[in-house]
Amino acid sequence: MTQKPSILIISGARASGKTTFCTLIAKILRSNGWDVAGLLSLPVIKQGEQIAKDAFNIRSGIRRNLANINFQGRATTEVQTGRWIFDTQALAWCNAVFQSSVPCDFLVIDEIGPLEFNQGQGFLEALTALDSGEFIFAIAIIRPGLLAAALQRWPTAKIIELTDPKHAEQQAVQLATEMTSGIHPPKR
Repeated sequence: MTQKPSILIISGARASGKTTFCTLIAKILRSNGWDVAGLLSLPVIKQGEQIAKDAFNIRSGIRRNLANINFQGRATTEVQTGRWIFDTQALAWCNAVFQSSVPCDFLVIDEIGPLEFNQGQGFLEALTALDSGEFIFAIAIIRPGLLAAALQRWPTAKIIELTDPKHAEQQAVQLATEMTSGIHPPKR
């Protein structure tokens, strides 16, 4: 890489526009010739309610079910955090995606949460990819309650707090413009 890699942490409450922000900035950078890699966690909505999460591989365009809400609150041997039950095969696929994501120009990780920080499960290869520094910019969604742990691991990371989904798109466009100034497309 020709410059020191930068890690941006996107944080905010549920439904504050974090995934929208990452999706838009990834689209803008790809359209400017950047090599964008990683995963987005996209909501699956049924009758106005989120019932599942799909993982979307940004490079390949492949989308697959990642997690479902545990509506019955049943005990399970599957990987679980809060209200989510994760598909172990999908997690393995996601980790393979993160392994092959670096090097890249822009790495997207949606999201690193209690599964990774507290349980040592989930997107562990996303942590490795972030630690590698084999990118120009990386963006990772991390909930507010886990920011201290994230900053302990990546002390030079910049935090962007999203509070209003209506402004997330505007913030993404502004950041993409700043990131691409003078780097069209980046040269490694």
